[in-house]
Amino acid sequence: MDFEKLTINERKIIVGIDFGTTYSGVAWAETQRPDRRVAITSWPISQTAREGESSDKVPTKLRYPSSGDLYTRSNVEWGFTIPITAPTDQVIEWFKLDLDPSLQSMGSSVSNVAARGGRNVDQLVTDYITALGEHLTYTLREKLGEGVVKSTPLEFIVTVPAIWSDLAKDKTKQACQRATSALGTKTPIHLISEPEAAAIYALHGLDPHGLKIGDSFVICDAGGGTVDLISYTITNLKPILEVQEATPGTGALCGSTFLNMRFAKFLKAKLGKEEGFDDEVLAEAMEKFEKTIKRQYALNAPPNETYTVPVGGLANNRELGISRGRYALKGSDLQSIFEPVVAEVIKLVKEQISASNVPIRAVLLVGGFGASNYLKERLRAAVPSKIQIMQPPNAWLAVVQGAVMKGLAQSAPDSLTMVKVQNRKARKHYGTEWRTRYDEKLHGHLRAKRHWCGLDGCWKVYTMEWFIKRGDPVSENQPYVTSFVWTGPVSAGRIRKIKMDVYADRTPREAPIARDDNVNLLVHVEADVSHIPENQLGRRKGNDGELYYELNCKIEAVYLSASTQYTLLFNNQRYNSVTAEYV
Repeated sequence: MDFEKLTINERKIIVGIDFGTTYSGVAWAETQRPDRRVAITSWPISQTAREGESSDKVPTKLRYPSSGDLYTRSNVEWGFTIPITAPTDQVIEWFKLDLDPSLQSMGSSVSNVAARGGRNVDQLVTDYITALGEHLTYTLREKLGEGVVKSTPLEFIVTVPAIWSDLAKDKTKQACQRATSALGTKTPIHLISEPEAAAIYALHGLDPHGLKIGDSFVICDAGGGTVDLISYTITNLKPILEVQEATPGTGALCGSTFLNMRFAKFLKAKLGKEEGFDDEVLAEAMEKFEKTIKRQYALNAPPNETYTVPVGGLANNRELGISRGRYALKGSDLQSIFEPVVAEVIKLVKEQISASNVPIRAVLLVGGFGASNYLKERLRAAVPSKIQIMQPPNAWLAVVQGAVMKGLAQSAPDSLTMVKVQNRKARKHYGTEWRTRYDEKLHGHLRAKRHWCGLDGCWKVYTMEWFIKRGDPVSENQPYVTSFVWTGPVSAGRIRKIKMDVYADRTPREAPIARDDNVNLLVHVEADVSHIPENQLGRRKGNDGELYYELNCKIEAVYLSASTQYTLLFNNQRYNSVTAEYV
């Protein structure tokens, strides 16, 4: 799963995919021309027109043919191919949030269940990313020619929220694998956390003359559904900018999707009883809010300023503020829509600043919501004045551009000066559970759980062995190795599989001695050893006279930006036949 080091004749096209809650972006670059990163900005507007809508990103929306029509991949509408006038009960949006039920996301309440026709979130994500992939293939053929595209392998870097569970990240990766195989290719897919991708782009764009080793920055990646925060300290400036995480990342569900929901609720309460108000009117008003009002609204706007919302077909009503098919939205109403969501983001930023334990020089706002003028001004007023609030140019594309930069740096490391993340901070304790000799002093509170071990002729008890503690520095270049002994009675038949459960504890407490309700199963790791000759499996006679297998093994875990890679080490050999199933 790690990136191979390339010679330059092994050309590759690196593709970044920012699969977002409300909008998604795609960018790409060729390894031999790494300074030319191209974002796709032209999108299909119908099943036949391959391009037409110009936008940095495309809506993360799907619409399936009605129940009477035959469903095929080609008649699923997505992005801009869904007409704005399509009834809202047929359009599926915000389904990305359903990938991580552990966040108690808005779930089915926002992601239209009726329009799904029984499809689960994995199917929706696969269909959407397949559509993105088809358009990517079309675009690459147009720009580079059929021959180049056929002969050059692709590599995908897909971004995921850092606050997601490992299961949600793994589900995203699997959906991408299904989507690329639907395109007829076997493409390597790597995950990177959204704030890390944004940081690579944003820090790369800073004025190098003003930077010093030891400077620290908070990156606030405010997107549609999630807001992720992370702090970095500069550890090296030359030959490349190297940074390390200053504190474990934080985040929450408080992206700009929640502004849209609050606006829709406000409009329904205000105008919902008026004759002619229907889904179509609401959809056009939402479009204006999404594309214009939300992005223009600023804190210093005059309090009596009004914003025009189209409400075609509604009768003039001076009292309500409707005139000639337009509704005048007051600035004070807009502030009441914005404020609770913005307050939540500010709270997260302030917590991140105080948790960093290092002086923060600036907060870099990226992501679609990060481009909001109102959010910037409110943040400016909420944090100490010595901390700069910065919005890098093209903040909406920061995540997808950073993903491409990460892929290029890994595939062709000598080709381009990039930002390198040396160390990350573990967001939780990671460990495994093993049997250990019972010791009354250490394990007295576990006395009821002890059991007799025939092999060693003593009492044993299950305890946790933590190989990473929350806040520990974690490096991609530094694997974590856990040694253990796998035993089993020979009478039960030869050992075919070695299994290991990895647990995680995300509470801020000290890592506990034994597993309790806050220690959750993270992943089953299983290694197939059935091909190892029987005579290489160690044996030992137990205290009870029985013969036992005894295998001295190690599991090596490498923690990458948004995924983990496991390898079994046995008899000085590496076995990559390890399957990891997330729960």
